[in-house]
Amino acid sequence: MTGMAPARILQVCSSLAWGGTEMHVPILSAKLRDRGHDVRLVLHPKGSIVGEARERGFTVESVPIGGYVNPLSTCALRRCIRRFRPGVLHLHLSRDLWQAVPAARLAGFGGPLLLTKHVGSYVTKKDPLHRWLYRRVSRVITVSETLNRNVRETCPVPPDRVVTVHPALDLERFDPARYDREDTRRSLGITSEARLVGTVGRVSPGKGYEEFLQAARLLRDRHPELPLRFVVVGEASYGEEAYHDGIVRHARELGLGETVLFTGFRRDIPALLYAMDVFIFPSRAEGFGATVIEAMAMGVACVSTRSDGTLDTVEDGETGLVFQGGDAEGLARSVESLLMDERLRARIAETGRARARARFNLDAMTDRVEALYAASMAPPA
Repeated sequence: MTGMAPARILQVCSSLAWGGTEMHVPILSAKLRDRGHDVRLVLHPKGSIVGEARERGFTVESVPIGGYVNPLSTCALRRCIRRFRPGVLHLHLSRDLWQAVPAARLAGFGGPLLLTKHVGSYVTKKDPLHRWLYRRVSRVITVSETLNRNVRETCPVPPDRVVTVHPALDLERFDPARYDREDTRRSLGITSEARLVGTVGRVSPGKGYEEFLQAARLLRDRHPELPLRFVVVGEASYGEEAYHDGIVRHARELGLGETVLFTGFRRDIPALLYAMDVFIFPSRAEGFGATVIEAMAMGVACVSTRSDGTLDTVEDGETGLVFQGGDAEGLARSVESLLMDERLRARIAETGRARARARFNLDAMTDRVEALYAASMAPPA
């Protein structure tokens, strides 16, 4: 605990999707509320995060933030700031700066504005407009060291204002002792004898679902003696339904219709992870990869791409096995190693769980965020 005095905190996230970024916002907000802070969320009315936030009892302000210049959403956000009078404004998407910075100025908000960067920038943002926007940012929080370097290289922010705070997970929720592996398998139609390999995440382009399916076919063809099953947990992001349907169709074209199960959106992620023998994180580019630490915490052996965002979590041969993104053959070999070597699978699962519990603790993450809030609110020395 940091001893930070209770404050009004306005969290802003305009995302329409559901993934690591979106899960992080209500998790952090709930922990801050538990510590006595008054937390309110500004979310896009069509965002998947809205239902989760309201279920947790948060007041949600619906603002259709979007675009670079949007006077209506800027004015709506200004009204939210004036009504709530926050001590801290915390954004979770860099694009929201385009609305939040002018809204804060128009509302007369003089407190700290923090931005958490969950994904990297692929272009340099050091033109006059971006310099004006980022001048208002008190701190940039990055979710991995790789992103920290990316921000310092591409964004007009002094290095001493860029800080890495890894996302965390609720270790009480992600505790294998709370779940019955066989009950979950039965609910999915998976037998006790089956070797279940799965992945969890948005079904979106770039997430590696093509390689996942190709590896599934390779493994099935190489090991007809194994009762292999595969599961994809997740749904399409808003506007990407056609991609999801294409992936389901591709599974049938590969002859995997009876082998791969698509569950759609599920809330019982810990139970589903615990039912797996091997977890795959096939995304080709990722800011952090929250589902990897969730799987590790549930004691499941992980195979992950050699992605920038997973370098802080997956140590090849220790806490997981890694493969080059886009390489279905490499993915199949890594999964095969774990399926065919029970001792290796158990060791990877054990060290991964220990790493997740030690490094991605929710209290430690909240301490760091609170400390950044307090430092940003403090008057200059």
